[in-house]
Amino acid sequence: MKVLLRAVLFLDALLNLLLGAVLLLSPFTTFYSALQLPQPQPPMYGQLLGVALVGLALLLWQATVNGQLTVAVARTVGQVNLASALLIVTWMLMLDLPVQGAGKIWLPVLAAVMAFFAAVQIPAAKRVRVRERAQRELQKETQNKDAGAAPLARRPQSPEYRREPGVTPPPGYGPGTEVMPEPVPDETPSAHHARQNPNP
Repeated sequence: MKVLLRAVLFLDALLNLLLGAVLLLSPFTTFYSALQLPQPQPPMYGQLLGVALVGLALLLWQATVNGQLTVAVARTVGQVNLASALLIVTWMLMLDLPVQGAGKIWLPVLAAVMAFFAAVQIPAAKRVRVRERAQRELQKETQNKDAGAAPLARRPQSPEYRREPGVTPPPGYGPGTEVMPEPVPDETPSAHHARQNPNP
């Protein structure tokens, strides 16, 4: 859905750039006569609107490239396109806009294109916004779960409370554990030996 929204924003940027260029040529009467479009009076207002449309085209281009601007810009520009389409139709049907020849084709086509852009931009921006909000909430829940499980699973053992197992060295190892050998008793001549040597 976001890919479709970006494509429509790109086309809308091209349309606004074209309209801005046409309005910047407001002082040239022959140009508007060739297109059979009503010329803005005074031409300065047309040029001011042309500058605004060129700036809007640049904003739409940035929203096409930068995903963080896509939803907000699409929602706002969609409402502007809808209002512009309704305004063009109102002027043509009820306010007797002085349009002749090809101008009666250009303006209804422009209103239809703007209405189409608005019909895509407004609901698509709403859907993308709801989806992105749900994804952010899911990421927060996942991070909270990971943060809650980390202290239990990865609790480091402090060296202050760590106890080494007690090992008792065997006898003869270490200071104070020397084993003294038992003294060998002096050998005394046995009675049998005394009998054999009566004369000592």
